[in-house]
Amino acid sequence: MADDSHPAHLSPSELGTKDYWETFYARTLSHLSTKHTTTNTTTTKPNPNPNAESSSEESEEDDIDDDSDPGTSWFSEHNAPDKVLQFLTDEEFPLAPVNTNTNNSKDGDEQQAPSILDLGTGNGSMLALLRKRGGYKGVMVGIDYSIRSVQLARELQRLRIHSAYLSDSDEDSDSEDEGKDDKGGKDGDGGDTNIRFEEWDILHGDVYQTSTATSEEEGSDGKGGKKGKVDWFPYDKGGFDIVLDKGTFDAVSLSDEVIPASDGAAEGHASGKTVQRRVCERYPGIVRGLVRKGGFVVVTSCNWTEEELVAWFTRADSTSSGGDGEEDKFVVWGRVEYPRFRFGGREGQGVCTVCFQRV
Repeated sequence: MADDSHPAHLSPSELGTKDYWETFYARTLSHLSTKHTTTNTTTTKPNPNPNAESSSEESEEDDIDDDSDPGTSWFSEHNAPDKVLQFLTDEEFPLAPVNTNTNNSKDGDEQQAPSILDLGTGNGSMLALLRKRGGYKGVMVGIDYSIRSVQLARELQRLRIHSAYLSDSDEDSDSEDEGKDDKGGKDGDGGDTNIRFEEWDILHGDVYQTSTATSEEEGSDGKGGKKGKVDWFPYDKGGFDIVLDKGTFDAVSLSDEVIPASDGAAEGHASGKTVQRRVCERYPGIVRGLVRKGGFVVVTSCNWTEEELVAWFTRADSTSSGGDGEEDKFVVWGRVEYPRFRFGGREGQGVCTVCFQRV
């Protein structure tokens, strides 16, 4: 019998399609490239409107910034990025820099700086914020199923035109631009710009069962490649220390894609009919496999209430039992507080952020 304990599905929208995001980021990237080439400077931000007439619009200086990305602007109006930053840097959060950075470690307990994965990274602004203003020094990886998003994030990082970098002096920007690699990071260890952005679709790719286009090595899959592993996933730790989701579950929830029966996710119904699942139902379980045991997942949503978000990520069919018989699941560790409002006799808020821990 199918388990329908999840909240009611959202109506599908174009915002749940890959085509929408590819088109948006392609236009933004194209305009960024054109503007940067024209001005030949990294300090001028391009106009986010790719259809604007340069003769009339350039004077208006409608610059690209973090808010030009719909995946960011929806949350910025509620100050969500800064709220999440405050949450993740508060000393009460176990993996905050004040608790994990070697030179600030308590009681001589030196820990490796936590690694962070940003799901559906968009323009990469959240990672830039955590690196520059949050003091996080560990490995940072932003993944997105849109290659245009990845290209944009790398370029914005290379040019240092995220809002997190606005306080930089020209001298600092020039010196830190040296030695950066072509993935938006910086060669070698250290530095505040070594953030990696990669194309990856977590709903249709498994980091533990992927293939790489290599030749004549053991484990060949018979298709000219071999069963391999992506080089950005911390296999030795069993996952990232912190996984971020700012609107990605929202977008997945707006997709009308259903899980095909061949995936083993469609269940027989008492009536004899086949029940197909919306693809968003797979999401919490997949995310759980990307964070290490004891690690944290921080989900920010403007489409779901806090109660609905908790229901999605802690529901019975989003858990599993390990070989030792113990349950592997998410539990609520904390939440971010936002201003609340009353409308029609009911109280609510425009956005919610819940921190889950994998136990």
